[in-house]
Amino acid sequence: MANTNIFEPFVFETGAAGDNRTGGDRTPKKPDRVLAGSLSPSSTKLVNPLALVDTSLDSTGVPTIYCAPCKKKFSSEATFEAHLQSDKHKKSARQAPSSSSPVSPKSKSTLHPVVQGALSSMKKAQALATKDPAVAATVLWNIAQDIAQFGEDSVTRTVLDGALSCMQAMDANADLRGVKGSPGAWSARSLLKTMLECQLARARLESRSNKQLATSLYADALCCYLGIPIDSLDIAERDRNPTKAWALAEQLVNSIPRKFAKSEDIDQATGAMEEVAAALLAFSKTESNTLLWRSVAITSMAHAFALQKERTDVAFLAVRRLVALFDSAGLGHFSSECANLVIDHHMQQLGSRAMVASAVVNSLRGHDLVRASCILQKYNYRFEEPWSRFLAELVGKTADADTIWLSTDAWKLWTQISNANAACDRHMYDLIESAVQRELRPLMWYSPAETN
Repeated sequence: MANTNIFEPFVFETGAAGDNRTGGDRTPKKPDRVLAGSLSPSSTKLVNPLALVDTSLDSTGVPTIYCAPCKKKFSSEATFEAHLQSDKHKKSARQAPSSSSPVSPKSKSTLHPVVQGALSSMKKAQALATKDPAVAATVLWNIAQDIAQFGEDSVTRTVLDGALSCMQAMDANADLRGVKGSPGAWSARSLLKTMLECQLARARLESRSNKQLATSLYADALCCYLGIPIDSLDIAERDRNPTKAWALAEQLVNSIPRKFAKSEDIDQATGAMEEVAAALLAFSKTESNTLLWRSVAITSMAHAFALQKERTDVAFLAVRRLVALFDSAGLGHFSSECANLVIDHHMQQLGSRAMVASAVVNSLRGHDLVRASCILQKYNYRFEEPWSRFLAELVGKTADADTIWLSTDAWKLWTQISNANAACDRHMYDLIESAVQRELRPLMWYSPAETN
């Protein structure tokens, strides 16, 4: 994983060609913070955890930080940090009673001042959770984003769980979201959006040490956001047939209750599917083969979803990820099947014809003439390049004859096609001739060079 900020999408090393974020022009966005100004005056003092660090003011108005074991005050974080490293403080800390806080095994005095303040403000927010979950969720969500950088995973985990609990309560009961139109109220859209970000942050946190739990959290986050049952992710594993999985994925996408009318929501949905699919694929190498097929199902859903929203470029990237996914798993025959998706939906995309031709070549390498012939027939032999036309006619003749082609006929066919193309210059001819020798020689009874 290239990223360690749990509030930005993780990039997982899947072993596939390229990384999972094929859409490199999409820069990950940090989650929106709920600012103090968006809440009612009575609750703003709880919003910013930085303002709630356990500090006081001296007679000149300068804030001070208090060290409980040493009973000393400090006017800056720098001097406080230096004090924490001193032998005197360490001796006092060892003699001081241990903290009874269930949140962190560290003594509160050894925590960063921001984290210390977060613990205090977290308790105040938790006290509000039942009475006013809208305010409590806002406070806890902001606290989580402020303290995550300090490496206190146990504190961050507790704060995220508290925020998510408040959000789930509001999701179940709309009356708890605050008075509609008031500054502190949550809309259904902002609630669902922030719930996803909170759940993904929780999953990213666990992915560092507990991949099994992270797997469950990732899947739950996506299904909760889309409003689909968790067993929907098993559509690909049932038959392990990509063609059926694509059809079922399209049906599943059509059943999603949310409309995703806004561009921002569409981007968030496709980004979540992309990250979750990549995470499950990465975890499948150590956890379970089931995760591989769940990754296939989610990527297939991303393709169908993008098509539905007329995001053909995003859908085409999903097909490319499917190809890389199958190739990385050693399922090259399934990656060739992806040519059918390209032919059906993406022939206007740059590189589409190359993907179809590559699927034909890969089928030939696997001695699967039937698959190669089916792809070519579906494509209706619409190749223009001499090499592609040669493959199309050669495979067609071989499949019809149900036998290995005669070497002289194969070479004669190639000569006819390449010479017939007036636009083919000598450099291109040499490249194509080299490709013939490299790709077809293992399948022929002769060396093309011997027939000259």
